[in-house]
Amino acid sequence: MDLGAYKSPGKKHSFDFIFEGQIRFGPDYFKIQLDSNLITDRLFGFEFKWDAESKYLALQEWLTTDYRKGPTTALTIIDLENGKIARVKTVEKAFIIPLEFVGDVIKYEIDQLSIDKKQKFQISLKKVKNWEG
Repeated sequence: MDLGAYKSPGKKHSFDFIFEGQIRFGPDYFKIQLDSNLITDRLFGFEFKWDAESKYLALQEWLTTDYRKGPTTALTIIDLENGKIARVKTVEKAFIIPLEFVGDVIKYEIDQLSIDKKQKFQISLKKVKNWEG
Protein backbone atom coordinates (compact mmCIF):
# COMPACT_ATOMS: atom_id res chain seq x y z
CA MET A 1 0.00 0.00 0.00
CA ASP A 2 1.50 3.31 -1.09
CA LEU A 3 0.15 6.21 0.95
CA GLY A 4 1.31 8.96 -1.41
CA ALA A 5 4.18 11.38 -1.73
CA TYR A 6 5.17 13.66 1.12
CA LYS A 7 6.98 16.70 -0.26
CA SER A 8 9.52 18.82 1.59
CA PRO A 9 8.64 22.49 2.24
CA GLY A 10 10.82 23.67 -0.66
CA LYS A 11 9.51 20.87 -2.91
CA LYS A 12 13.14 19.74 -3.46
CA HIS A 13 12.55 16.28 -1.99
CA SER A 14 9.74 13.82 -1.45
CA PHE A 15 9.21 10.38 -0.02
CA ASP A 16 6.57 7.68 0.02
CA PHE A 17 5.63 5.32 2.81
CA ILE A 18 5.48 1.75 1.54
CA PHE A 19 3.43 -0.53 3.79
CA GLU A 20 5.56 -3.34 5.19
CA GLY A 21 3.48 -4.78 8.05
CA GLN A 22 1.63 -4.22 11.28
CA ILE A 23 2.58 -4.89 14.89
CA ARG A 24 0.21 -7.34 16.55
CA PHE A 25 -2.44 -5.16 18.25
CA GLY A 26 -0.45 -2.11 17.20
CA PRO A 27 0.43 0.37 14.48
CA ASP A 28 1.65 -0.14 10.91
CA TYR A 29 5.30 0.10 9.92
CA PHE A 30 6.78 1.04 6.57
CA LYS A 31 9.77 1.18 4.27
CA ILE A 32 10.34 4.56 2.68
CA GLN A 33 11.27 5.55 -0.82
CA LEU A 34 13.11 8.87 -0.66
CA ASP A 35 13.56 10.79 -3.91
CA SER A 36 12.81 7.55 -5.83
CA ASN A 37 15.43 5.56 -3.82
CA LEU A 38 14.27 2.80 -1.51
CA ILE A 39 15.94 2.91 1.92
CA THR A 40 16.72 -0.73 2.56
CA ASP A 41 17.21 -2.56 5.85
CA ARG A 42 15.26 0.04 7.86
CA LEU A 43 11.64 0.30 8.98
CA PHE A 44 9.77 3.43 9.99
CA GLY A 45 6.63 4.49 11.79
CA PHE A 46 4.33 7.15 10.40
CA GLU A 47 5.92 10.02 12.37
CA PHE A 48 8.14 12.50 10.49
CA LYS A 49 9.13 16.17 10.21
CA TRP A 50 10.91 18.17 7.52
CA ASP A 51 13.06 21.14 8.41
CA ALA A 52 11.93 24.45 6.85
CA GLU A 53 14.83 24.57 4.38
CA SER A 54 14.31 20.99 3.09
CA LYS A 55 17.79 20.03 4.28
CA TYR A 56 16.79 17.44 6.91
CA LEU A 57 14.10 14.83 7.37
CA ALA A 58 13.46 13.41 10.86
CA LEU A 59 11.78 10.01 11.12
CA GLN A 60 10.66 7.51 13.73
CA GLU A 61 12.70 4.41 12.94
CA TRP A 62 11.57 1.05 14.30
CA LEU A 63 14.31 -1.22 15.56
CA THR A 64 12.02 -4.15 16.40
CA THR A 65 8.67 -5.39 15.15
CA ASP A 66 8.31 -8.02 17.89
CA TYR A 67 5.43 -6.70 20.01
CA ARG A 68 6.75 -8.57 23.08
CA LYS A 69 10.16 -6.85 22.89
CA GLY A 70 9.11 -3.42 21.75
CA PRO A 71 8.48 -0.87 20.90
CA THR A 72 12.12 0.03 20.37
CA THR A 73 12.36 3.15 18.25
CA ALA A 74 14.98 5.69 17.20
CA LEU A 75 14.95 9.30 16.15
CA THR A 76 16.63 9.07 12.77
CA ILE A 77 17.74 12.12 10.79
CA ILE A 78 18.48 12.17 7.08
CA ASP A 79 20.80 14.90 5.84
CA LEU A 80 19.36 15.38 2.36
CA GLU A 81 22.11 17.68 1.08
CA ASN A 82 24.93 15.29 1.93
CA GLY A 83 23.11 11.97 1.52
CA LYS A 84 23.80 10.84 5.10
CA ILE A 85 21.69 9.26 7.83
CA ALA A 86 22.12 9.08 11.63
CA ARG A 87 20.28 7.57 14.57
CA VAL A 88 20.19 10.41 17.07
CA LYS A 89 18.41 8.79 20.02
CA THR A 90 17.17 5.25 20.72
CA VAL A 91 14.58 4.24 23.32
CA GLU A 92 13.12 0.93 24.48
CA LYS A 93 9.49 0.44 25.43
CA ALA A 94 8.63 3.85 23.95
CA PHE A 95 7.93 5.71 20.74
CA ILE A 96 10.04 8.67 19.60
CA ILE A 97 8.08 11.38 17.83
CA PRO A 98 9.91 14.12 15.92
CA LEU A 99 8.17 17.42 16.69
CA GLU A 100 9.96 20.25 14.89
CA PHE A 101 13.23 21.71 13.70
CA VAL A 102 14.26 25.07 15.12
CA GLY A 103 17.45 26.18 13.39
CA ASP A 104 19.92 23.32 13.80
CA VAL A 105 17.96 21.80 16.71
CA ILE A 106 15.50 18.93 16.43
CA LYS A 107 12.82 18.77 19.12
CA TYR A 108 11.27 15.39 19.84
CA GLU A 109 9.02 13.61 22.30
CA ILE A 110 9.40 10.23 23.98
CA ASP A 111 6.04 8.57 24.57
CA GLN A 112 6.18 5.75 27.12
CA LEU A 113 2.78 4.18 26.53
CA SER A 114 3.06 1.60 29.30
CA ILE A 115 3.19 4.29 31.97
CA ASP A 116 1.31 7.01 30.06
CA LYS A 117 4.27 9.39 30.22
CA LYS A 118 5.47 11.85 27.57
CA GLN A 119 8.69 13.85 27.80
CA LYS A 120 10.08 16.45 25.40
CA PHE A 121 13.76 16.77 24.47
CA GLN A 122 15.94 18.48 21.92
CA ILE A 123 19.38 18.01 20.41
CA SER A 124 21.56 20.15 18.19
CA LEU A 125 22.41 18.51 14.88
CA LYS A 126 25.93 19.91 15.34
CA LYS A 127 26.38 17.33 18.13
CA VAL A 128 25.50 14.37 15.92
CA LYS A 129 28.70 12.46 15.12
CA ASN A 130 27.46 9.10 13.81
CA TRP A 131 26.45 10.09 10.26
CA GLU A 132 26.58 7.22 7.75
CA GLY A 133 26.77 7.54 3.97
